[in-house]
Amino acid sequence: MIVNETINRYPQVVEISRNDTGEVVYKSGGIPVGSKIENAKLNVDMDKGTYDCTALFYNVDPDTGDYLGCAGAIISITVLE
Repeated sequence: MIVNETINRYPQVVEISRNDTGEVVYKSGGIPVGSKIENAKLNVDMDKGTYDCTALFYNVDPDTGDYLGCAGAIISITVLE
């Protein structure tokens, strides 16, 4: 689940890439403040397994669409089927 908490002032775009290849496996659209994504399909097919990834969270100017800042986190994605 990806949450853009109400304490944040900006919509967010989230991009997740594999640490071993750098391939972007997921990119969200703009997530409004106070909203969340509970389920999402990856942008690429991946074989069954667990992958070390990096999630980047970009704050987006709601008027221009420009990225204003970025934070990141190391995550794991597990593909079950």
